Amino acid sequence: MKALLIVLLLVWFLGVIYGLCKALPPGISITGPWRDGEGLTFLHDLSYELDGRRVQEERIVAAMLAEIARAEQFVVVDMFLFNRWGAEWDGGDGLAPTRSSPVERVTEALVAARQARPRLAVMFVTDEVNTGYGSYPEPHLARLAARGVEVVVTDLSRLRDSNPIYSGLWRSLLQWWRPVEGRGRLPNPMAPEAPAMGLASWLKLLNFKANHRKLLLTEKAALVGSGNIHDASARHSNIAFLASGEIVGDLLAGELAVARFSGHDSPASAMVAAGPPGGGRFRGDGSGAVAPGEVGGEMGGTRVRVLSEGAIGQQLLAALQATRPGDLIWMGQFYLTDRRVMAALVAAVRRGVEVRLILDPSRDAFGRDKRGIPNRQSAARLKAATDDRLRIRWYDTRGEQFHVKLTMVQRGDRVVIIGGSANLTRRNLADYNLETCLEIQAGVEAAVSVAVADFFHRLWENRAGEYTLDYSAFAEKSAGKAALAAWQELSGMGTF
Repeated sequence: MKALLIVLLLVWFLGVIYGLCKALPPGISITGPWRDGEGLTFLHDLSYELDGRRVQEERIVAAMLAEIARAEQFVVVDMFLFNRWGAEWDGGDGLAPTRSSPVERVTEALVAARQARPRLAVMFVTDEVNTGYGSYPEPHLARLAARGVEVVVTDLSRLRDSNPIYSGLWRSLLQWWRPVEGRGRLPNPMAPEAPAMGLASWLKLLNFKANHRKLLLTEKAALVGSGNIHDASARHSNIAFLASGEIVGDLLAGELAVARFSGHDSPASAMVAAGPPGGGRFRGDGSGAVAPGEVGGEMGGTRVRVLSEGAIGQQLLAALQATRPGDLIWMGQFYLTDRRVMAALVAAVRRGVEVRLILDPSRDAFGRDKRGIPNRQSAARLKAATDDRLRIRWYDTRGEQFHVKLTMVQRGDRVVIIGGSANLTRRNLADYNLETCLEIQAGVEAAVSVAVADFFHRLWENRAGEYTLDYSAFAEKSAGKAALAAWQELSGMGTF
């Protein structure tokens, strides 16, 4: 028995080491080349209170629908959450019912585009969470597949393990236990009315890994943002950037890389890969596009590049660490727990940099109480480490979430903006989840810089609405919660 236990522990330990150190698939964790960013547009969705009533500004899904309608060669969607479960939750506190289903609207738009233009290649990349990790079909994805859309469910086993203590066991002993569709008996954490899940699916879920990207591409434009196409998330506040030109090719290369390592190398994928804007041909190896007029890294004006996975954390840290006295850092974040980022913020404050954070108060998650974990503990730590000089306001959520992932660093007459799908956590910034952000460098008077700055000032100063609350509204010092949040971040056993 002792020998068997030693063997099992050794197998588990080897599984832990393998899951932490395994090679990433080709095309992952990319810092793309700089591209011309003069046409960038900043978009946002916001839920807030104005004159005693709740208001919901919705712009991102409308922009997606417009780009789908304009597409002539291909459409690629990569979306973490894409389902209607949980939509019955009404939010409370005066939030009106969602006017229409974003999942239905996008599904109908893709079906209509395929009907109107039968040669249009459409690929929809998504995460296993929408199928209960293999326990059931997602009806909208099934409908898209029936209409000729190539649906790619990401093979998460190809990613590194963010929850290594558990995943070492799963990789060593449990991964060969396959889910059986339609045989689930266990409750679904997505929503009470969602289909039941099987035990094998639950065991897979506990790896806590995801394709967390949120983007849409056509041959004409790219939309990269923080919001899911998900009915239960329809009231969340989110941001997105709409871009065009050669950046589309760089984003497309990353999507084709995911499709390939997930077992898709079909004619539809080839059709998608064949249509760059402005001539040339995309390389599908994750290294970017070969296109006329490639922009070098020394280009002035407004420029933009793709960051994915660990490259997001690297470039964000570089931007924070380059700040000097008199510079300004803005952050709007759903989750902030990454120790490297927090240390960089503290160091910036100590150098004389002004730092302003707008954080979700970690109050609600689809009707469930999050007990303030993890943002209130992170905020308390930052306040203590800077003698209260780091400034924080909380977004005033009323059942929905402040789901934004956006940073702007202003240094003199130039700004660096990083925004997209990545929360500022170990899981999102250290090559565990799949993530996509855009990094933008521009002058302070560039249209995109002005739009992002106006967004932050509007929320911070409560212009034309009530958006944010003083730090004292959710200030919290709990040693127990702080220890729990730190353990979850360090071990990967939390969901953030």
